[in-house]
Amino acid sequence: MASGFSQRLDKSTGSISDDYLLSLKVPRDVFEKIDFDNINRVDPIEALSRFDLRRKMTSTGIFKPIEPFNDL
Repeated sequence: MASGFSQRLDKSTGSISDDYLLSLKVPRDVFEKIDFDNINRVDPIEALSRFDLRRKMTSTGIFKPIEPFNDL
C-alpha cells in the first residue's frame, strides 16, 4: 500500500494541511510485471490503473483530495 500527499494551504484556517491525492494497493505480483529496464516506455497513468487506486483528478489534471486506504 502506498499513499501520496501534498501540503497545501487550508484557506479556511490559514494553516498548512496534508491533502492526500493518491492512494493505492500494490500487489507484489502485479508490481513485478512492470518492466523497469524500459521505464521510459511506461505510461505512469496506465501503470497506476493496474492497481486498486483512489485518485480524483479534473479533466485538466488537477488533483483533488481523497481519503487514503488505511487498512494496514
